[in-house]
Amino acid sequence: MALSDINIKNGRTLMESLRVTRALAAAGITAAAVITPIVTATPASALGYRGCLDYVRDHGYVVGPKVKAACNQKAIHLPLGWAANPLCINGLVQIGVKWDVAQPACERAH
Repeated sequence: MALSDINIKNGRTLMESLRVTRALAAAGITAAAVITPIVTATPASALGYRGCLDYVRDHGYVVGPKVKAACNQKAIHLPLGWAANPLCINGLVQIGVKWDVAQPACERAH
């Protein structure tokens, strides 16, 4: 007897039931991936932007429109913390900010 021949509740086969379960699990994971950034985006996000600007300023650089544009590239949220956005780092380095300052500054841009 194959798994596709085993009937369970409501006349569905075991294989059909497993497909439905997998589809629902995939939909749940997709929904969580979409909703999580929306839920975690709080007014504190503005403080992260300021954290980047303040870090650059505290290391002796003038904060102008180019620094603001670079710091506006938000850090990437990972399960274990924040990673600097390469666009932020590149933007700061291109205007003369040392990489050792740009990388931690961009980690604060969340």
